[in-house]
Amino acid sequence: MESNGTGNNTEFAVAFAVLLIFGFFYNHLVERFQKRTQRYTAELVVGGVLVTVLVSGFFIGWTNAVKVLLLFGASGFFMIIGSWLRAARDDEQAKEITKGNGK
Repeated sequence: MESNGTGNNTEFAVAFAVLLIFGFFYNHLVERFQKRTQRYTAELVVGGVLVTVLVSGFFIGWTNAVKVLLLFGASGFFMIIGSWLRAARDDEQAKEITKGNGK
């Protein structure tokens, strides 16, 4: 790779292929454990984005990768918080339904 963080086309093609394979297996893993991971969609997206940003650091430079990571964090922060709050609300509703059926 060049010192300014830009790589040649071969390195980019390898990184592209690695991320494509990662995406295939990551999807397979999520699908395999779908019942366990269903409530963690936002966190799974964060994991996938994190891997992509880390790999991109080899091409855009680590300072730029950190900037991109911070920008993704800013745009996704409230989605993660909202996901947690929705899950907690769903748990409470399920408890109320269970209580109602138990009487």
